[in-house]
Amino acid sequence: MHFLYSIGLFALAGIIVPLIIHLWNVKQGKILKIGSIALLGESSSASSKSFKINDWLLFVLRCLLLVLLAFVLAHPYLKKIVSARSKNGWILVEKNNFPRVFKTHQKTVDSLLKKGYEIHDFNVGFKPLNLKDTVLDETKQVNTLSYTALFSAANQFVPPGAKVYFFADHHLNRFGNELPAVNYKLNRVPLKQSDTLSNWIATYAGKKYEAKSNPSNTTYQALNSSDEEPIRVAIHENSGTTDRKYLIAALKAIESFTKRKIIINAAAEKASIGFWLSDNPVSTDFRSSIAPDGTLFRYEKGKLVASASFINLEGRQIKLSKRIELDQQAEKIWTDGFGNAILTKNKTNNLNIFHFYSRFIPQWNDLVWDGLFVKALMPIVIQDKKSNDFGFEDHPADQRLVSQNGLIEQNKTEIEAKTIKNEPLENLFWVAAFLIFTGERILSFRKKPNDVKN
Repeated sequence: MHFLYSIGLFALAGIIVPLIIHLWNVKQGKILKIGSIALLGESSSASSKSFKINDWLLFVLRCLLLVLLAFVLAHPYLKKIVSARSKNGWILVEKNNFPRVFKTHQKTVDSLLKKGYEIHDFNVGFKPLNLKDTVLDETKQVNTLSYTALFSAANQFVPPGAKVYFFADHHLNRFGNELPAVNYKLNRVPLKQSDTLSNWIATYAGKKYEAKSNPSNTTYQALNSSDEEPIRVAIHENSGTTDRKYLIAALKAIESFTKRKIIINAAAEKASIGFWLSDNPVSTDFRSSIAPDGTLFRYEKGKLVASASFINLEGRQIKLSKRIELDQQAEKIWTDGFGNAILTKNKTNNLNIFHFYSRFIPQWNDLVWDGLFVKALMPIVIQDKKSNDFGFEDHPADQRLVSQNGLIEQNKTEIEAKTIKNEPLENLFWVAAFLIFTGERILSFRKKPNDVKN
């Protein structure tokens, strides 16, 4: 049992009142008739006092009454854990895709409807659908909202713990890198897909790529690679450190993918980008080795903060163990799980400067072990003024599908939704107090002073 206002229990101190009354029991004197009073002198009247409880039942009732009133003032209640699991599940399907779903999965849909499942549009608001919507025109505009964002929004609509059947094509470009945490059990029902092939031309930083996509993968082939200038990179690090090797490995991967030559520490030419991997201030010579309108990527020095967090990159969470505290406002490019800056950017004296508040070593973060390290560096090494980040995965013609095993594994953890319900008890205490008060009054009126007359 819990109390909403525990301060009300101070009223229990009122128990001392019936205790005093019963202990200080003043008895009225008895009148005696005798034959002669001649020998008796005049004396003052006296009363008999007894420090003991003569009527235990009445005393207990009065004490219990005060206890109950104190409990009522404290507003007692019981905490009950009630399962919020919904008996009726949901069927999620895009409204424009519902005719196709019903045609290919009619038996499944009918079976779920008989069990009490509700059909809802997999779109903002999750409006209810019915079988009349199966005659809609399938040529209507297709919903392009992210499935990941809709799964997260559904937490506010789907009853906690309910079973949800999701019918969709499940193209990879509709999902993020990770599914959000959901409070319902998600069952994916993919629609049958034929082996579809598509291709398109993508452009990044003045370079053209031919993309070929099928349900299993998408590949890119660089086209005009012979007419491009190489990328010159300058790297400085303190002696005895290993940051450089992780950076060079990433640069080699970028070179292999883009088919664009990357030259490191070429003394004869100015670099288009310089990496200052040191806590020391950037030297004048190193800064002057970068071409005008080039890029400087530098480590920041400051207060070291042990951070059990992660770096947010492309919807992924990469473990972060240490960071440098930022003491000023800046344009944030990468952040940690608490919104603290990990990478910021500004422009000073025709130089694009990236300020990095961590390090390229595993002791600080897991970035250097993750494939996203290469993709995250891509827009810094090969800058495209028309694009903020690199990658062609969001192209609508991308045919890749989400791995069925991967998605089911993500959703194996079902959150057992439980609601804590407070059940008030003061009404019960009021009833008990009334009954006890009634009994106490009856018992009290029956007790009359004992006048003994002889």
